Amino acid sequence: MRGESFLLLAMSAARFGARPSKMVGLRDPVLALDFDLAATARLLAAERGTIANPAASPESEVPSARLREEYW
Repeated sequence: MRGESFLLLAMSAARFGARPSKMVGLRDPVLALDFDLAATARLLAAERGTIANPAASPESEVPSARLREEYW
């Protein structure tokens, strides 16, 4: 997966408490772990970018939205 689709998948998995690999149907455990770690890294990079430049975020009007905790 590339670009925005991968980020949207990572965000959806975080929101619903699911593993991205389960959402796309990966069955190989090693491949699934690698996919989940890549999704987590992509999500963290996007969050760091939002924190570094809050004006670029659609949530910038709601400061508390950036501070919510996400659980995997």
